[in-house]
Amino acid sequence: MYSMNLAYFIKEHKEEITHEWVEYASNYIDSTEKMSREEVKDHLLEMLNQISNDMETSQTKSEQKYKSRGLKEPRLIDDQPAKNHGIHRVESGFDIVQVSSEFRALRASVLRLWEESFEEDVSDDRFEEMIRFNEAIDEAWMHSVSHYHHKMDNSKNWFLGILGHDLRNPLSAIQSVQQLLSLSENISREEKLLLQQTDASIKRIKELIENLLELTNLRLGNGITVKKTSCDLTLHCERIIQEFKLAYPKANLHFESSGPIQGQWDSIRMEQVISNLVANALRYGRTGGPVTISVKASDQEISLSVHNEGNPIPESRKELIFNGLFKDSGENGACKESSYGIGLYVVHEIVKAHRGKVEVSSSKEDGTDFKVILPRY
Repeated sequence: MYSMNLAYFIKEHKEEITHEWVEYASNYIDSTEKMSREEVKDHLLEMLNQISNDMETSQTKSEQKYKSRGLKEPRLIDDQPAKNHGIHRVESGFDIVQVSSEFRALRASVLRLWEESFEEDVSDDRFEEMIRFNEAIDEAWMHSVSHYHHKMDNSKNWFLGILGHDLRNPLSAIQSVQQLLSLSENISREEKLLLQQTDASIKRIKELIENLLELTNLRLGNGITVKKTSCDLTLHCERIIQEFKLAYPKANLHFESSGPIQGQWDSIRMEQVISNLVANALRYGRTGGPVTISVKASDQEISLSVHNEGNPIPESRKELIFNGLFKDSGENGACKESSYGIGLYVVHEIVKAHRGKVEVSSSKEDGTDFKVILPRY
């Protein structure tokens, strides 16, 4: 009985394999309901060519070892069909489970059809062929899933950017009404206190929106831009601290500076750095505890420090807090996602754009201190 080589079998039976792929997707994947058969088929023919070519390409034992561990360096020509497939599936509404199901079905269909092509195993190379096939299809699968995730992340970032911009206008309207009410002489002292609390909430939401927009720009690869001008860092610190005192009357804020400190920085970005660090200290420091902001300068550089008391940051997590996401343990030890790192991530990127650095020290005895070090000119 003639046993057809698997790579050759795939090339000769592409249409039959494709038919099974389309049937499976049409019957078991909901996202295909509004798709034509051509759209469901997508880049399968190209991927089958890619898989069979990969199987026929000679490889050493060392290359096979690296490939089985997902360490093979992909060639630009052989990942394109899988890449296009992953992108197309995102645009068609597939989730990651559905994309993975397609490759599982493809693997099963090819092996079943190949098995049916002969009645008994007469080839000593059959097992090796199946290994090569599984390696090739796994590689195509990983390329597709990787680009699926990349496309999905970009879509999420664009959505967050649009959401952040759209939230600004209604929030500004609410803030305008709130400010008009606070000027009225017909409200009680208790009502004024409530308006102050509302103002603090509005400012907090605005901070979150600004950080969200910055995070979105960074994730989309736009980066942080800075426009340096001559400015007095002490003056900007005083202005931001005064805003916090108005928004949070019970906050225990202290400012230390030897006087005006001039330098070349982006003043708007520096106010963002100060605001994010103070907000972080108030949110995560000991309730009612002091928050100290201090500025020092030498001929060549300045240091801006924000210190608070409270629970220390674990040593193993000090680097993670600048990555845009911080996972903290709740009271029951459960891991929960927090926005702890978003503001600090923005701080880190702004400081980096100024060719500076951020240092953090934290202990139960000495409290937590974030220090920004920047060149003056």
